[in-house]
Amino acid sequence: MRQIIKGPKITWVDIQDPTQDDIRYLRGKFKFHPLVLGELIPPGHRPKVEHHDEYLFMSFYYPVYSKEKRETRSRELDIIVTKDAVVTSHYRSILPLKALFDSCNLYKESRRAYMSGTTGLLLFYILSSFWKTCLTKLVQIDKRLDQIERDIFRGKEREMVKEISYVKTDIINFWRIIEPQGKILESLAAEGEKFFGKEINPYFADIQGTYSQAWNSLKTYKETILAMENTNQSLLSTKTNEIIRILTVFSVIILPLTLIASLWGMNVYLPLMENQNGFWIITAAMVLVMGFMFFYFKKKGWL
Repeated sequence: MRQIIKGPKITWVDIQDPTQDDIRYLRGKFKFHPLVLGELIPPGHRPKVEHHDEYLFMSFYYPVYSKEKRETRSRELDIIVTKDAVVTSHYRSILPLKALFDSCNLYKESRRAYMSGTTGLLLFYILSSFWKTCLTKLVQIDKRLDQIERDIFRGKEREMVKEISYVKTDIINFWRIIEPQGKILESLAAEGEKFFGKEINPYFADIQGTYSQAWNSLKTYKETILAMENTNQSLLSTKTNEIIRILTVFSVIILPLTLIASLWGMNVYLPLMENQNGFWIITAAMVLVMGFMFFYFKKKGWL
């Protein structure tokens, strides 16, 4: 699906799920190189920035969280920027991009605000919304970490094993998506200065600052979830060891009683067999043995 917005000074072409018809349109309208257009179909697998004579081509990857699968996956956004047009191409919807495009498409005020300057400024607004939304997603991870921390110390260690695994996988996937894009933003700042002029530098520096904030938060969350995993595992092991210790102590206490009962259950002549109070004497002996062992274990701190 191809949508076009004509602003006061620049044009924005947004293509969702690009087809060969869209490729032919871009080739005829903008004379882009066939290798660049070939990057749009099918989706690529690595971020990049390329400086051509009359345009910049770049690929970024946006982290998308699936509530059903509870995992983060990447979604590609290709951008081609000329002096008077911006072309965005992507498969499926990318929410921050859609919000900005719809705002420009529906409201004249937004169109004047975002599309009255250079294409470099519009590129800044697109990438800025892109990374600020990533920060919002990281805030949600932070909230999940807080909830895990509370639940760990509420005695829910077993339930948290699975939850920690989900969050750790989410963080690792997020990490894999945004980590390579740091170098790409540095390249964009360098190439952007050549293409747009030095006046664009503060804007791209702002994007790099937002990226650095996201990256530093992600590193902190990675260390936090690993620490939580170790803590949860330690608490779970301690609780398991405590249960095993109690069961072992009681097994040892019962062992001599079982031995006594087994001996007097043998089909041979044994002491006290003819004594009318033999049963009570043996029972009392068993109680005394059990009491002595219980007192001994208590004194040793095993109970």
